[in-house]
Amino acid sequence: MRRVQALLEEFDGLRAERAELTELLGLAEGEALAAECRAALAALEERLRALPGEAPREYAEREALVTVTADPGESERRAYELWQDYLERARRAGRPASTYDRRMGEWDVRSVTMRIGGPGAFGWLAGEDGSRPSGPGVRVEVLPMALSFDPVRVPDEDVRVEEFPRLRGCGVPDPGGNRAVRITHLPTGTVVVCEDQGTTHRNRVGAMAVLRTRLLHARTRRDAPAPSRPENASRPDSGTP
Repeated sequence: MRRVQALLEEFDGLRAERAELTELLGLAEGEALAAECRAALAALEERLRALPGEAPREYAEREALVTVTADPGESERRAYELWQDYLERARRAGRPASTYDRRMGEWDVRSVTMRIGGPGAFGWLAGEDGSRPSGPGVRVEVLPMALSFDPVRVPDEDVRVEEFPRLRGCGVPDPGGNRAVRITHLPTGTVVVCEDQGTTHRNRVGAMAVLRTRLLHARTRRDAPAPSRPENASRPDSGTP
């Protein structure tokens, strides 16, 4: 995780430097200074292109996005217990944990999305993706959090961002005026909500982090090679035994 953090910091620093150089190039007086700026920009762009290749390919060092979902009814109580269990396990392990969103059902929590941080959180939890004993009607999804230099771009025109009142117990609006944020990714129809980060701005940042993580997961699944088929395997419609 330290390596990932170092790469993130370098990436952000290079982007800031690129912005400064671009502005300086626009103000440059004289071809010599302009040529120097262009050369520095070219070297910087080359470094920026190389950074994604240095990110952990198997994602094991990354933070984790955990979603627990329950069918309507008594399973909602089990989803609540799993949510609290993840938070407690993270606390005992010294890992930061943050809840992004929770949807209430008739009995208890219908779904909850949380971020588990610390070095190697995804590697720590990856084996529980869909396989952890969670009881009937309850599902667990564990994804590696997307990083800023992952190949996932979300232009402003591709999203619809909505804010709405964050409600506390019994439907009472948040007295601090903080609002929940819903982001819809128009090309895919993916919808994410964040309401538990404390401020409207943090909810917006959190919702975008969840969206980019889900888009990265969809891209990874789409680009994964199809399972190889044995040469002597029969086709479903061929009638071959």
